[in-house]
Amino acid sequence: MKENTKKEKADYGEAAKKALFKTIDAVFVRFASALRTAQIYKSNNITYIKQVNLLFVLLQKTLEDEKEAVFEFRESSLFFNTFRVKFDFLSYNYFKLLSKEFKKKEIGTIGFDHRLEKEELARFVHFLANAKVKEKNPFEDFEEKLKEKGIKNIYLEKIHPYDLAALKGEGEIKKAAKKIFFKSITHLKEAFEREKKEKRFRLKTTRRLVQSIIDIVTQDESFMIGLTSIKNYDEYTLNHSTNVCILAICFGKRLGLEKEELLELGVSAFFHDIGKLEIPKKILDKKGKLSKKEREIMEKHTYQGVQRLIFLKELSFLPVKTLYVTLEHHLWANLSGYPRFWKKEHIDLYSKIVKMCDFYDSVTTKRPYRKNILLKDDALNLMLEKSGTEFDPSLLKVFANMIGIYPIGTLVVLNTRELGIVTETKSEVAFLLRPKVKLVTDRIGNKIDGQIVDLTEMDPETSEYKRTIVKSLDPRRYNIQISDYFLAQAQ
Repeated sequence: MKENTKKEKADYGEAAKKALFKTIDAVFVRFASALRTAQIYKSNNITYIKQVNLLFVLLQKTLEDEKEAVFEFRESSLFFNTFRVKFDFLSYNYFKLLSKEFKKKEIGTIGFDHRLEKEELARFVHFLANAKVKEKNPFEDFEEKLKEKGIKNIYLEKIHPYDLAALKGEGEIKKAAKKIFFKSITHLKEAFEREKKEKRFRLKTTRRLVQSIIDIVTQDESFMIGLTSIKNYDEYTLNHSTNVCILAICFGKRLGLEKEELLELGVSAFFHDIGKLEIPKKILDKKGKLSKKEREIMEKHTYQGVQRLIFLKELSFLPVKTLYVTLEHHLWANLSGYPRFWKKEHIDLYSKIVKMCDFYDSVTTKRPYRKNILLKDDALNLMLEKSGTEFDPSLLKVFANMIGIYPIGTLVVLNTRELGIVTETKSEVAFLLRPKVKLVTDRIGNKIDGQIVDLTEMDPETSEYKRTIVKSLDPRRYNIQISDYFLAQAQ
């Protein structure tokens, strides 16, 4: 049956393909919406029932037209009826939600039979959203509980051993993330030193490192963003370039860029400041305002960066976009900024992405010439004030959604008087103010290695949220090193 179906799909015309992809997108969104609603409301709630009804109608139509309705998770991608589900910044959170549940329960495939009934679908989605499974053999545990609930017309398959191996052990992913983070800084340092000595630089290694970052971002985006809280003041350019690379990849993923595009973007972000090799350290680390002449020297790093990249001996492995990003990452959306007298009428997409990531990491990092280090949420607010002038408004909305009202790594005080560090943001409008938080002090101020709490969690007796953020805090005033938390998770 599946082979025949694939052959039929191969013969589709363009109109039929567009209709099919529209259906796939609709089913994907409806399934995720029903799942999210199930996490909030009881199974008899009218809002939840409405979402299930919409999903049921779509599934029935798909089964009638396509003869199958199958979700499959493999290679960190979601497929429906063998077609990869494509998402944009609006639907990224739906992808994140579904993939999370697939991973948690080690589900590789969810298929719906044509005999499926509406009530059965409602029971399944609510159970999928709320079931607690055993840490050992979660798929088998979940499947057994489904049978006990009498769900017969929805079938499951366990995730492929290859994908399962990649997901096994949250701690292992974090260890790998930490290793890649510091390896990237070391690699860039070697690159700068080899360039000074005019030796061959290994661009193949750069591409492999960036690909590793992409792979880890796919598995644990929040932790990778958390690692950008690491700020090495003595190796600022190296640390900063790695942070910008990570943020740019996360940003690009939100925009729905393909793997090869993410690789190009990551490499471009990695080298965006390579021109600073030419800038004297006394200017880079000068306390106070630069003189007019020093400012002119500083601004030349964009041109000098392009020159260095062009003369690389392995230039064929360098994306052309890297040259644009290196030259343009200080240009504003309104074409002011520098390099001055720029003749292009538009700025490359990757340059706009890297500019935002560059600015955000820069203003949240201590530098000799900067008196005030902005808190992460204050940095985002400053960027929003510059929307339409310095930053592209459409892209800034996506960036703000990714960073969150309380960005990952923000120290917050809760209404329970506990202090916590934001570890994962929520992008749904209803939960923008309710991220996941790692508790670091108790109610009376004692430092603790507390649990990670989800601020969407409600008290079943009062139907009120258990915890709510009051405001963000400056961690320096409480002698809390944010990066220590993320490094500790990777031990």
